[in-house]
Amino acid sequence: MQKKVNLASTGISAEESQLFRESITGAKPIAQDKIPPVVAPRKLKRRTDVLAKALDDNLFYFSDEFEGYIAEGVSLSWTKSGDDPHLTGRLRRGEFQPQVILDLHGMTTREAKAELAGLLAYCAKQHINCACVVHGKGLGILAKKVPNWLIQHPNVRAFHTAPKTWGKHGALLLLLSVED
Repeated sequence: MQKKVNLASTGISAEESQLFRESITGAKPIAQDKIPPVVAPRKLKRRTDVLAKALDDNLFYFSDEFEGYIAEGVSLSWTKSGDDPHLTGRLRRGEFQPQVILDLHGMTTREAKAELAGLLAYCAKQHINCACVVHGKGLGILAKKVPNWLIQHPNVRAFHTAPKTWGKHGALLLLLSVED
């Protein structure tokens, strides 16, 4: 069924129309293949596997099963073997001022471990040699875990219960090795 079109209204001459009809004789309609067009994937902001790898690298040193540190008394104190044994006394007297503070209040042990690993990685990257970790008193779970995690890390030279100005029994001052 052909539809008659008024050529005068379209601006096409009769010759052009005839030429067009002759050129399309024998043409067959294209069959629809029903394949949807390919949409380009969105650009990802950050790959989660890269973030997980970085976190795994930072948590490499920490084991929950390791209990190498047993607190004797109220104050916590530890020096890496082979390092200056007077470091803990210098930390206790406040001779080192923390350049960064990490507050672990309200965190689960898993979150606290990840944050502590991140702090130590940050300190190594920024060449920070003294940090304060506030674990709080509470039930004492983090107070027991944090020292055991710290003695496993190779960059921790010493730690001691923080002076009163930095949190006393709810915090530790860390002395870290700085690589140039």
